Amino acid sequence: MHAEPQYAPIPIKRYGGSRLYDTVALRYLTVSDLREWADNDVRFVVVDAETGDDVTRVLLAELVAA
Repeated sequence: MHAEPQYAPIPIKRYGGSRLYDTVALRYLTVSDLREWADNDVRFVVVDAETGDDVTRVLLAELVAA
C-alpha cells in the first residue's frame, strides 16, 4: 500500500489591507489565487503577520461566501 506524500502547508502571511504574501515563492497573492489553490487541494496556512494568529479558517470562510 502506497500512501500519498504528505507536504507541509504553504505558509502565507496576511498583512494589513488584506495583502497576502507567499513566504515560499516570495510573492504577493490575490484572494483569487488562494481560491484556486483551495479548489485544487493545495494545502496552505494563513497567518496574520501582526498577531501571529492562524486566520486560515476565517479566510476560507470568506472565500466560500464570496
